[in-house]
Amino acid sequence: MLSVDQRGKILVVTLRGELKKEHLAESDRLVDEKLDETGNANVLLDLRNYDGSPDLSTAWREFRLVANHGDRVEKIAVIGLLDWQKLATLLVSPFTKATERFFEPDEVQEALAWLRE
Repeated sequence: MLSVDQRGKILVVTLRGELKKEHLAESDRLVDEKLDETGNANVLLDLRNYDGSPDLSTAWREFRLVANHGDRVEKIAVIGLLDWQKLATLLVSPFTKATERFFEPDEVQEALAWLRE
């Protein structure tokens, strides 16, 4: 399951459970709509309740979610639980213009403050 919410110039993309191909298409559409409304924005990617496995297919789906919108996103804060999520954040960074930073699950407020800077 995927949801996209807007908090001013911050888009909050939350992944829960398992990300499926149809969720990715829906997320692209939702993020595009929100970016059309706001112009450039920052993204909070919340992976705390994401059950995706650390395989290449999952990493590619997450990469596409970020890369498809990289020219209109300045910062991406990733909140996650697992080491592979932190590693995926580092691996995606060279492929997007956005500055990315990984935050631990208890650092939501810090992530939001960083996105507002």
